[in-house]
Amino acid sequence: MDITERQREVLMAIIKEFMESADEIGSVTLLEKYDFGVSSATIRNEMVSLMEEGFLEKKHVSSGRFPTDQAIRMYVKEQLEDSQTNPMLSIEIKQEIYRERFNRDSVTNSILKLLSENTNSVAFVVLDGILRYWGLSNILRYDELNNEQTLRSLINIIEDSSFLVKLCQKYGGSKVSLLIGEESGIRNLEECSIAFIKTPFWESKESYVGVLGSKRMDYSRVVIALKEVRNALQVSMQGWS
Repeated sequence: MDITERQREVLMAIIKEFMESADEIGSVTLLEKYDFGVSSATIRNEMVSLMEEGFLEKKHVSSGRFPTDQAIRMYVKEQLEDSQTNPMLSIEIKQEIYRERFNRDSVTNSILKLLSENTNSVAFVVLDGILRYWGLSNILRYDELNNEQTLRSLINIIEDSSFLVKLCQKYGGSKVSLLIGEESGIRNLEECSIAFIKTPFWESKESYVGVLGSKRMDYSRVVIALKEVRNALQVSMQGWS
């Protein structure tokens, strides 16, 4: 779908505000924080057009707007195109995996803790159909996830021995797979995203590493971290015995 440059600027501003606070935003707030050089009425009209194109939605008649999953995916695509490798993160991951490479449980624990700490999400590893995870408390960092229905659904998924395994098997590949918001098809997890990648893991026939968290997660950092883990495993497994 084609949108004008001004509509894109308005949309990116709304997404930026949403990613920082999960709050809906109105035209007055936009004009207070961003210099679009146009009137409040013009911004409102642009927001209406963006709603019609499926990039914005609102929960109440008088509320501001917030980005749809479609808009966030467009934002993520642009963010990933501009992202660069994080040298410090790369070194940390490589060193930790290489240090623990001779013990399967130790390296699995290291991967889970590294991903959880660096993405502020729940990290998980799938090894031959068996799921392990770490960092469930990270969910409490996000106000939009801190409610009974969402927490219950998240815990049910994490404690389900097969759900994430089947999800990885269905969508996983050599590149990082991203399921944003409603794309996962999971009820009550519309505010969540899941990212994962298939990776070699020595003798395991089918292995994945991934994270589950808010759809406000730092996607560029998540994608870089998952790729670095996969690359480090690929190199380190050559010295495993």
